Amino acid sequence: MSVSSWEPDPTGRHQYRWWDGQRWTHHVADAGVVTADPLARLDALPTPSGPPHWTGSYLQQSGRTTQLGDGRTETLASPGSRLGAWIVDGVVLSTIATPLGVSTVLGDADFAIDSQDTDSLDSSDIWEVWQLSFVPSPPSGWDLLISLGILLISMIYVVTFIATKGQTLGKMAAGIKVLDIESGNIPGRKRAFRRWSIPGLATLIPFVGPLLSYLCFLSLTWRRNHQGWHDSFAGTVVVRVDQSAAEQARWGCTDNSRAVLLATPGARLGARLIDFSIFGLIGAVVLLVALSSFWPEEGEVPPLGFFLILAVPLMLGGLLYEVAMVTRRGQTLGKMAMGIEVVRTSDGLRPSFGSSLRRWALPILPVLIPLVGWLFALVCYSSFTWGDGRRGWHDKVSNTLVVVK
Repeated sequence: MSVSSWEPDPTGRHQYRWWDGQRWTHHVADAGVVTADPLARLDALPTPSGPPHWTGSYLQQSGRTTQLGDGRTETLASPGSRLGAWIVDGVVLSTIATPLGVSTVLGDADFAIDSQDTDSLDSSDIWEVWQLSFVPSPPSGWDLLISLGILLISMIYVVTFIATKGQTLGKMAAGIKVLDIESGNIPGRKRAFRRWSIPGLATLIPFVGPLLSYLCFLSLTWRRNHQGWHDSFAGTVVVRVDQSAAEQARWGCTDNSRAVLLATPGARLGARLIDFSIFGLIGAVVLLVALSSFWPEEGEVPPLGFFLILAVPLMLGGLLYEVAMVTRRGQTLGKMAMGIEVVRTSDGLRPSFGSSLRRWALPILPVLIPLVGWLFALVCYSSFTWGDGRRGWHDKVSNTLVVVK
């Protein structure tokens, strides 16, 4: 049989063993959990006969391919998955570097406020204060030390993970990996540092540094093999990982006996971070526009009702974004980047509008409850980590699964 599939283990040691279309492999599965069981004489086992037992499009790597120096053909990571990994890593690094970054932001804010007469601020001045907080001021020695500290944290994080695993946390979530294009192995420290240095050190260039760094990352969208300038300089390529053979792979089954590969917790968290980043940016703009029209007098703090009313258009936007996209495609932008999708437990197809609405409403509507609403939403989104079939409360109420696309 030339079709790759999960077949009953001919050794009898496990429920299933992976047949790659030509030979048996060491990947085995028991109760939906994939592990490894290497055997010395796999070639002596009988070839499976009859139709494939468990197979499907999720086991096939689709997209542009590249040839590595060792003769292997690998599927290139899509620009969307690389962008998603980059956003997740950005959130991770921002969290790690928060103590250093806060001091810089507060210093800029103090500079902006000190430049104005705060006793006479009104709604016509708010935009001027906001803009002043972004005007580059002459850096002090302390600012330079903070910037170098953040850059050092970034270097240690990226170089260590790429050199030892070929993946940062963001790339693990997205199911992609960095490889040496000549040997096909994980890059060593030298290549990992060279790969980081192009966009990383570019940020030290005054004024235009961040723009050059972003341009370096964007260059992968038009260059051969999706190699950005940093990939070409380091001799690396970013490829997709066969998640079906990973040790943490978990399998599920729909009501009509269709096998599905369940999305990892990392991929689901990464997708949420991307979607929240999108709405966080939109929410910040909406908040600034609202505050510019309601600037408190003499230090007055806006009432709680002001922020509750402000939350309504954001929630309506979230409803249109998530419910519409999940109903139409089974994916939000975050899930597209992570390569996962929402399907019905009954047949593995896209959810209906009602199902998508229930899935969105359960964790989001309680946010309107002051103080404790956000806590319920957090627990609801996290509940899939202990739920059966990696299903959270919002998955169960909507009869859905989140799987690898």
